[in-house]
Amino acid sequence: MREYGECLNWVYKNYPEKIESFAQSLTPKQIKCKEWLVSELLNIPYEFESIQLYGGWFGYPLIDILSKQYRIKQVLNVDIDSVALETCQKYSRCFNHYFVKTLNTHVTDQFESYDTDLVINTSSEHMDDLPKLINNKRYKKSCVFALQSNNMDHLEEHINCSTSEDELVEKSSLSKILYKGTLTFDNYKRYMVIGLA
Repeated sequence: MREYGECLNWVYKNYPEKIESFAQSLTPKQIKCKEWLVSELLNIPYEFESIQLYGGWFGYPLIDILSKQYRIKQVLNVDIDSVALETCQKYSRCFNHYFVKTLNTHVTDQFESYDTDLVINTSSEHMDDLPKLINNKRYKKSCVFALQSNNMDHLEEHINCSTSEDELVEKSSLSKILYKGTLTFDNYKRYMVIGLA
């Protein structure tokens, strides 16, 4: 797609050291995991208008996939990587997604949360468990949490992997589970849980 090519050229020109990371975000496995997430969200009879991404990285292709299914009013991408967020902003301009906002901070920090309909964390292996992440935030009872993790504990940056979907459920401490499942690849497994806090 034109938008992805335009962003690739922008990253290459402005942050060539991020090209490998950018390419990694668009691998078939990454896309399949994001599509899996959205396909399971569509089985839940909720309309998600205000969405937060925890550690959302470049934000795309997930925001692109979500935008084709929901009438989104706001996506807030929270990440500690300022270059990833700048790239997310470039993406949003290319796609004319004026509903995209970014916040350069740790997910454990306090930020506005009450009106959020959906929180997505596809990188749970990089951070603390959900109860610690939402400890100082106020989400409405109907807010849905969608979490993904994996069993790739050989990577140094993966500080909190899971060994099964049930372990991810346990770590999440969600009060109501709407979905749990596993996606198996040739060299790792990705787990997902969706539910209410």
